Amino acid sequence: MSRSSRFTLALLLAVSFFMGEVLAPAPARAFGFDIGPILAAISTAQSALSTATNTARDVLNKTLGGIDGDLGKGFGQLTNYLKGQVGAQEQIADANNMVQAQIAKDVRHAEIQDLHAVNRQDCLNLEGGQAQVVAARQASDVAVALDIAKGARTRAEKGTPSWAGGGQGAQANNNAHFSKYCDDAEADAGLCTLPDATMKGADQAATSMFTPLVYHGKDAMDRANAYAVTLIEPVAPGAQRGSAITSTVGQQELPFRRSYNAALHLAHMIADHVLSQRAETITLTAAQKAEAQREGLAVTDQGSSWEATELEINRKYSGTDWQADLQAMSSDKSVLIQIALLDAQRNWLLWNAYKLQEMTAVAEAKRLAIAADEALSRHSTGTVPVPSL
Repeated sequence: MSRSSRFTLALLLAVSFFMGEVLAPAPARAFGFDIGPILAAISTAQSALSTATNTARDVLNKTLGGIDGDLGKGFGQLTNYLKGQVGAQEQIADANNMVQAQIAKDVRHAEIQDLHAVNRQDCLNLEGGQAQVVAARQASDVAVALDIAKGARTRAEKGTPSWAGGGQGAQANNNAHFSKYCDDAEADAGLCTLPDATMKGADQAATSMFTPLVYHGKDAMDRANAYAVTLIEPVAPGAQRGSAITSTVGQQELPFRRSYNAALHLAHMIADHVLSQRAETITLTAAQKAEAQREGLAVTDQGSSWEATELEINRKYSGTDWQADLQAMSSDKSVLIQIALLDAQRNWLLWNAYKLQEMTAVAEAKRLAIAADEALSRHSTGTVPVPSL
């Protein structure tokens, strides 16, 4: 197609479009039939859709608003619940702290009570200790009484055998021996009559002093004292009196006799101390008597300081009652029990060492007596006492 032909066609189309717009039919006839009802139906549908949409929107808004309100209330309630839970947890924590504090307080109070509560053994130990102190005091009184009597004998005071001379002192010792402690040779010589086995030669037997736990009865006490006298000073030197002390020679001997007297008094005092510990000076406690029974000893009401001490030590070292009470004690008891057991064992060992020390002390006392006697003999002139008329 030529250029002029294309231009003519475009012009005809433009004119046709313009004429169609100017001369167009009414809408109801635009397509050759009446479309009014269709448009009305479309309009009605649009209106109904709009109404439904609006209704749906209103319902949705209200629903969302309700949901929002309910959610807000729910979240608010949850917040309140959380606040309440936190408060409850705080109260629980406070209550738990109070309970724990009360428990700790009660435990501490119980510990304090345990530490300060008087145990049965505390009472028994106190009772035993008091009895031992009384016994020791009374034993000391016994020793003092023996010391006084022996001191007068050593000094050959009036009323003692050696006041009349050394020979009289020796005969007095023999008479005391023959009356109670006669032995086989003396009996065969017709000097005395044999006593029972417990008394024969008892004034020469160390067992008379050291074997008994307590000197029950007068004979036991006499045997121990007779052994001490025989060991330390069987006969005191004759008294220096009259010209024996007024002469120059007598005056020179006096200091040495006084030294002898002092040394022998110390020797007697050592032996008397050992002896007095076994004198009947104490009423044994129930716990001590129970221990004596466990050990197979003769159970008596009266005992000695020495016996009571040994029973107390043995009771703690091997007594089941004391061990049971010790195990039942509270508050760090494991360490304390071990310490107590070690102390009991150490006391037991020390007590046995003390027994040996007693005998050693008496042996040293004898050595002292011998030394004093030899010193006196070196300075003695053998002057015979001359009684003053």
